[in-house]
Amino acid sequence: MIERLIEKLQMFTDRLDQGRKCTEDIFKAVADEQWERVEFSTSNRERILGIIAMEQEKIEGIINNIFSEELTPENINIIKSWAFDTQNWINHTASRDEDILEALNESKDGITQEIATVFKSKAAFRGYNLNDVRK
Repeated sequence: MIERLIEKLQMFTDRLDQGRKCTEDIFKAVADEQWERVEFSTSNRERILGIIAMEQEKIEGIINNIFSEELTPENINIIKSWAFDTQNWINHTASRDEDILEALNESKDGITQEIATVFKSKAAFRGYNLNDVRK
């Protein structure tokens, strides 16, 4: 059973890496104002997070069913390392999500400012009728 657990942990770690790549891609897409890429990467990350949650449940089930004779100090260290790595990934992702949210808010503020400028310019020219200008 421990071999199965180790295999699941390796697959889980690969999924965490995929999630990290999606998060970084979202951040870069926001910085480049590539909104379709933001949407695409966000949906990919959401899908990966769903897979991670399912895999985590399976791993926890395997851990709960490990026989005590299989719990060697080495195996316990593997499980602790997995828990530590997972928590670090969660912390990093949460921090990066805050960066993404901040970048999105800055972009929103910039777009709002552009709209206000266009509206002011349009309002300024509203009273002019260039057809009545004499030559």
